[in-house]
Amino acid sequence: MSKTCYLCGVQIKFLDPSLKFKDKKYICGKEIKKYGFSKSPDSDSPTSKAFDWCWDHTSDDLNQMINEEKTFKDLVAEQEAEVAATKFQSSSTNSAVQNAAKKINNLLIPKEIKKQLIDAQVFDFWFNNKELKSLQDILEYKNGEIIKYAASGLKEEQNKSRTVLILCTNRRVLFLNKNMFFGGDSTDIPLNMINSVQLTTHLLLADITIINGATSTKLKQLNKAAARILAKTIKQESLKFQQKLLQPTSTTIKTTDSADEIRKFKKLADDGIITQDEFEAKKKQLLGL
Repeated sequence: MSKTCYLCGVQIKFLDPSLKFKDKKYICGKEIKKYGFSKSPDSDSPTSKAFDWCWDHTSDDLNQMINEEKTFKDLVAEQEAEVAATKFQSSSTNSAVQNAAKKINNLLIPKEIKKQLIDAQVFDFWFNNKELKSLQDILEYKNGEIIKYAASGLKEEQNKSRTVLILCTNRRVLFLNKNMFFGGDSTDIPLNMINSVQLTTHLLLADITIINGATSTKLKQLNKAAARILAKTIKQESLKFQQKLLQPTSTTIKTTDSADEIRKFKKLADDGIITQDEFEAKKKQLLGL
């Protein structure tokens, strides 16, 4: 089955070089070469970085790149320059955490996410580079979502286990899985939906079970030290989030204060100290009418 190139409209045959974007649009080998997605200036075969970028970006992102008169190689160069200019130090003396910080610093991800991962002293993320790179599209880090901890493990789903990156943020617990070449998914549990977190340790590894309502999410084969920190973090962040939801808002407090003030002025009116008109005027003022 042939496909049509989004940019030039040419028919792309089954064996022809092509790149597929997140919104399921394609570009042909000629456009791959023209916009720097290829392995060399004379080649129309895309690089692995090009595959990864296109899978996580839409044709709108491609249009933006073209409108800015850039090629994919320009984007990669900009990212690499940002990586080189953005290095964060870990405060931990643990060698595993220090080594992980070096790896995180070399990832092509936004500096805000790098800092959060390093500040959280994350050290166990085997085979999860693709998941870490996808965080910029999944995390609401520009709107206050903060990574509190992360680790790698296996997530049980329909009698199968998949490698996932598990993140606890100040809003939810995220499970990210990016397939070896294409696709993948992300699921989450909001912190206010978590009822309990169970940690089971074995000789070398550990398991975590998260209960939310009638659902149990089972995570297996986590590094024992990382599992302990992750389980504790999920418990703490869930409790903190739920307590925050129970706290009265400033609007509620303001309404309560206004009601108390109205009662005081009503008593003054009943005692004849102020007139009824004065009371009604004050009442409207307090209620913002």
